[in-house]
Formats: sequence, structure tokens, C-alpha cells
Amino acid sequence: MRKKLTNNLGLKLLALFVSTALWFISININDPVSQDSYNVRVQLKNTNSMTSAGKYLEVVDDSDYIKVNVRGTRTALSAFSADNIIATADIDEMVGEDKVPIKLTTTKLSDKIESIKSDREYVTIRTENIEKHQFPIAVSVQNEPAEGYILGQTSTNQNIVIVSGPKSVVDQVVRAEVEINVDNVNSDVNVSLPIRLYDADDKVVDAGKLTMSINEVTTNASILQTKSLPISCVVKGTVLDGYVLGEDVLCTPSEVTVAGKPGILKNIDSVVIKDAVDITGNDRNIVAHAKLTDYLPDGVTVMGDEVSSDVEIEVSIQKESEVEITIPLERVHFVNVPEEDNLEIDDEEDIVLTVYGQKDLVNSLKSTDVAVMIDVEAYMDKQEINELKKGTVYMPLTVTLPDKLHLNKTYRVKVDITKE
Repeated sequence: MRKKLTNNLGLKLLALFVSTALWFISININDPVSQDSYNVRVQLKNTNSMTSAGKYLEVVDDSDYIKVNVRGTRTALSAFSADNIIATADIDEMVGEDKVPIKLTTTKLSDKIESIKSDREYVTIRTENIEKHQFPIAVSVQNEPAEGYILGQTSTNQNIVIVSGPKSVVDQVVRAEVEINVDNVNSDVNVSLPIRLYDADDKVVDAGKLTMSINEVTTNASILQTKSLPISCVVKGTVLDGYVLGEDVLCTPSEVTVAGKPGILKNIDSVVIKDAVDITGNDRNIVAHAKLTDYLPDGVTVMGDEVSSDVEIEVSIQKESEVEITIPLERVHFVNVPEEDNLEIDDEEDIVLTVYGQKDLVNSLKSTDVAVMIDVEAYMDKQEINELKKGTVYMPLTVTLPDKLHLNKTYRVKVDITKE
């Protein structure tokens, strides 16, 4: 038996080798081994350990993007894709201060894959302390409202934003701002706007690495109407006897442009400064000041730097002048005469009135500027009588003078009363 097995041993070994070679050839012809490459992104694991330590983590030079070479049979690779490759790098397994080893696994056909290799072994990272700062939110206004309107106050529904992120980026931020456009508007603007962060050179800071407590705020711009108003000043009290107010009380400025809501401005035609100056007992000029804002309604403000909120009030007080004015008797007429009575002036001489007041007004006064009459009904009321008796009485004259002129006494004339 042994002799039979060893007979032609060389031929038998040759036959075994040939058959084995043919088997491998057949396999490689029908399902050959090949290699494919895939672009894969590495998933970082346990990054929260860095966050918990107050560190910001950043991948350097896109080292989390790798090229993976997979070797296997053609049949296996034909059913394989990049989605079947899981590439991970666990922060907790970091080597040194910046290298995290990459691990590769597959989700299918692992028994038919001969090898899987990456073009790099590590993901390189950079860490930095996390900083947190808060910034007030400013409002930047672009353009101008419509003609006749101005910008009032601006506001936001929240006025602080907290910015956190890597120290090198947070330190660039110097202010937070929203930008509102009021171009040609004539009513309030209320809109939600994104918050932008700016550096010291007024350039927008890239917020891609930053976290903000809020990203946008509701912003309001109040739009006010403008109106020009005259200013007048009214004094109180009376000057010392023998003196009179001079020319009109002078207000500087004499007009002001104000701003407010249309509903308020429509009811205002002027600004009257009352009771700011008391002239009681004065015999010389007075200069005083009043705050204009004290005489404006709530919600109305003074516009422009050229107009001060203070008003200067100049009051001229001068010694009064006098002049005698002759009124012919024929110019005196009766009014409110009872039907049954006849009245006639019994004086022979014309009436001479001494008129007092400002020098320039007194000097320019003419007889025709003065109206004189006798009000019979007023006389009867004063005397508390219901009818006039026949005879002679003295009745007061009612004298009407131009503004700022006056008499210092009552003038009377002799009147004859007859009955019809």
C-alpha cells in the first residue's frame, strides 16, 4: 500500500500544485481583489469633556477630512460606499496636546474586506480658553425720515447680549449693534433685526465660532413731526405808580421748532411763557430767564442745537409820560338812554383829558384816537336808581383809549335831564 502511495510522487505533487494554481486563477478571474478610495469625515467623540473644562476645540487644517483606502473583492466593493465607513476620533484618547487617533470600522461586509486604511493616523486639534462677555446693544440709524419729520428715540426689547467663544475671537469684539433704516418714513418703525458684532476697526466680527445669548432683537424707532411755534411772554403784577411798561415784552428766541407726535402738535399754535416775571413795584428794566421746556406739553421737545432751551425775557419799564387831549363836546354822545328822557350836555367848554402812558404812544396820540361817550344805563346802575329825575346831574365819561394808555381819574360832565 505504501509503495502505491509513493509511486510517481513527483507527478502527484506537481498535479496538486497545478490544481491549486488553477483554483486561484479561477477565483481571481471570477471575483478578483481590488481597492477603492473614499473621502470620509472623522466624527469627534466626547468633545463635551473639553467644553466642561472651559476649552474651545477646533480642528486644524481640515485634518478631520481623510481619504480611506478599502481593499476587498470586487463583489464586496461593488456593494460598498463611503457611508459604510465609520471614522471616529475620541478626545479622551488624545495623544499629547493636539493629536487624536483615528479609528476605522465598517458597517457591512467586514468579513469580505481585506484591509481598510486612512491616509493619516490622527486628527490635529487646537484648544483655547472659552471667554464670555456681555455687550450693550446699540442702535445704528440709517438714512433720514420724510421731510417735516425727525428721528425721536430708539429702543430695543432687550439691551444686553452675552457673547461666548474662543478668547482670541471674543477679545476682538468691542460692540454689539443693530441697524435700522428710517429712509423717508413718517411713522414709527418697529422691526426684528439681527445683532452684529464689531471690532475696533468697525469691521464685522465673524460670529461662526461664537455663541450669542440672543441673535436678534425687536427694535423701535420713534418718528416725530416738526413744527415752528412763535414764543410770547406775559408778565404778572403792576409796576410802581408813575411808571409803565415800555415796548412789548421781548422774548429771545422769538420762535422755536419743536418735535412731537402729530396728535399733540395739532393742538399747539404757540408757546406762551406766563408768570416767569413779576413786575410788581418795579421802576426799572428787568431781564429774566425761563426754561422753555417748562411751557411745552409732555411729549414735545425742542429741536436743534441752535435753539437754547432757555428763553431770555426783557421787560422795559419807563417813567410814564402825559399829554392833554381836547375832546370837542359835539363828539360826546349818549348811549342806553331811557325812551322818556331827553339828555343834553350843559357844559360850555370842551373836555380836556390828561392821558398817561409810554412816551412814544403819548406823543403820537391824537384827539381822533380817543372815543368818548356817556352810558346812561351804567350811570343808573351805579346810582341804583330805576329812573332819571328831571334836573341836572354830573355823569361820568366812558373814555376808550389806545392800548397801553390810561387816565388817572374819572371825568364827569354836567347833563340836563328833561322829560317828554
